Amino acid sequence: MPSYYDEKTKSWYCKFNYLDWQGQRQQKMKRGFPRKKDAADFETRFKASQKYDSKTTIGSIADSYLEEIAPRRRASTIKNYKTTFEKHIKPYFADLPIGALTEKHIIGWQNTILAVDLSDTYIHKLDTIFRTLYAFGAKRCKLLENPFDGLEKIGHARADTMQFWTLNQYRSFIALIEDPVKHLAFDLLFYTGIRAGELLALQIGDIDLVQGILHITKSYQRIGGKNIISPPKTKKGIRDITMPKFLCYEIIEYKKHIYGCDPEFPLFAKMCRGTLKYNLDKYSELAGIPRIRVHDLRHSHVALLIEQGVAPMIIQERLGHESINTTLGTYGHLYPNKQKQVVDILDNL
Repeated sequence: MPSYYDEKTKSWYCKFNYLDWQGQRQQKMKRGFPRKKDAADFETRFKASQKYDSKTTIGSIADSYLEEIAPRRRASTIKNYKTTFEKHIKPYFADLPIGALTEKHIIGWQNTILAVDLSDTYIHKLDTIFRTLYAFGAKRCKLLENPFDGLEKIGHARADTMQFWTLNQYRSFIALIEDPVKHLAFDLLFYTGIRAGELLALQIGDIDLVQGILHITKSYQRIGGKNIISPPKTKKGIRDITMPKFLCYEIIEYKKHIYGCDPEFPLFAKMCRGTLKYNLDKYSELAGIPRIRVHDLRHSHVALLIEQGVAPMIIQERLGHESINTTLGTYGHLYPNKQKQVVDILDNL
């Protein structure tokens, strides 16, 4: 088990070969260990985690799953999965062999999760992640039976009700905000429907004021105390969004107060998600309107477009949804029932 010392970083690392679950020879390298022993211990644990069979523990499967998907997933996704494993799965099943997991185990876990004060959508997410983890392990351990088969999923994929503001509610909110930075940030969220991460990643060069277009090419995340700029979730997330003239004029005035006009200069250099949430809560209470989440401003934008008769395909493009099914699945209930309109058309033939 060779371990090596890196003079540049003043730390140890290990580099070794192993056989993956398909019997293919692979090479692994891990850096940043303070001691030689730590590097050697990592190699021992890693090789043990690759020897999949029915006795492999669910905790070990979870660690291997994160290791395998890390290069192909966004940092925020890895963080969410890790939190789910550490908080909601490992405390119950870390030392249980995957081949020993039964329907009784799962039902007991589901009942425990249902007894906790969690939203239906979050409960559904936990259930889905556990099923995904088991499928990953079962394939590698060559298990023939799946104890999740036939068991009802818990929670709901989507919330029963969607929170959003009407145009008048938003106007009563924004009228109270005098700070031009916060005013523009909320106007962009409401009138373009972009996500908070997309807003915080905006740079001067992303705005075409001649054409009135907002170029969305990246998203901001704060993970582990670091600012992470990455591409949007999907290919369709890279998109151009048209802006109303009044919003272009607001940006023009705002840019006059920004130091320098370098294309890569952040539009909201000192803004963060916490600032958005704090001010959304503060001014919605002062305006006497229902409190909503920052993401609900995106829902509010869609509700406004639907009210104005904008076609679903246009809304899909504006939001950056990969599929029209995502748009209709999320917002289809907001569309008015057109059956009476159809009858009126037929009666007038």
